[in-house]
Amino acid sequence: MAQLIKLQDYVSRYSTDPYRYPGQFIRLKQGNWKKLKSLWDRRFELEDTDYREALSSFIYNGSIPDNEQEVKQYFLDGLLPFQLKWASRSLTEMSFLDGMYERDETLRYFLQRFPDTFLLLYEPIFRIKKAPIETDSIIIHPQGIYCVKLINETESTTLIPGDERSWYKEESNVRTRFLSPLISLKRTSRIVQSILKAHSIDYPVKQLVLSPENKIEFNLEPYQTEYVGQDEYEEWFEQMRSFKSPLKYQQMKVMATLLHYTQFTSVKRTEWNQEDDIREE
Repeated sequence: MAQLIKLQDYVSRYSTDPYRYPGQFIRLKQGNWKKLKSLWDRRFELEDTDYREALSSFIYNGSIPDNEQEVKQYFLDGLLPFQLKWASRSLTEMSFLDGMYERDETLRYFLQRFPDTFLLLYEPIFRIKKAPIETDSIIIHPQGIYCVKLINETESTTLIPGDERSWYKEESNVRTRFLSPLISLKRTSRIVQSILKAHSIDYPVKQLVLSPENKIEFNLEPYQTEYVGQDEYEEWFEQMRSFKSPLKYQQMKVMATLLHYTQFTSVKRTEWNQEDDIREE
């Protein structure tokens, strides 16, 4: 499960101690999974009400899982509120979380489909020369950075790259123009590269147009850009999912540096409001 280290302009737990929380998240996740898996394995020894009560301690109140695959999904769904909490408050400050993020399928996709060592900035707002700049989502991979634009159209739609400003959507032989995703991706990439360069950090940055349900008709990809459409998706996804690597020091340094330049809007938390989070420490 990828880690949500930054959500738009919300205060983030990761910003306060970027070298600590990624490893702590992985340890908490692994510990809770072992507890849930153990509960699932001995479920027949418990009364139904006791079993349901024990399951409720894992945050999520969805339907009771019937098989091991559903247990895994139950666990991932249970982690989402926890991740949103870490991405919207620190021990001393909090941002007011928009409930839409709990239902955001794109956010859920990025978080639930990739490994723990992938660090996600979801639609972050950077503050460059005192000006806020909205960007595309960013994944800090152990070996590089992906600036990502996810495109979801009906399955029968084909995407066709055009010039620097325009792409085309084609469905039932009808072609319509839309703004090229590379415009915002290039802006995001330039911001990331300029921040890293200012701190003498050498880390690869790529632009990724991702459209799992749609074909992308292209001959060549621009420099440092990858198109992953319907035809390329399965191979790309398996490669990403199966990537095995611990968190890297350089990766953490990149994360800390980028987070330093992000904007956040928050208020101070009262002491009683901090108690649960202090227990997490």
